[in-house]
Amino acid sequence: MIVLAEKKYYWLKLKNDFFNQPRIKKLRRLAGGDTYTIIYLKMQLKALKTDGVLKWSGLEDNFADELALDLDESPDNVRI
Repeated sequence: MIVLAEKKYYWLKLKNDFFNQPRIKKLRRLAGGDTYTIIYLKMQLKALKTDGVLKWSGLEDNFADELALDLDESPDNVRI
């Protein structure tokens, strides 16, 4: 008997003009802005599983450091 693990899929809807929005354009123009945009999208994907809430468990000294660990990103980039 073969039992396959059940996969759960989430949907993140972005507006057609996501990358044309003034805030995203400004973010991308910063030095490292593409990295910050990816971090922002990773945060949105993570929040899908918890009804839009990102939680701090106290594993790290502050929320940004813990989020950086979870997202596999630099704490300095996450702070920005």
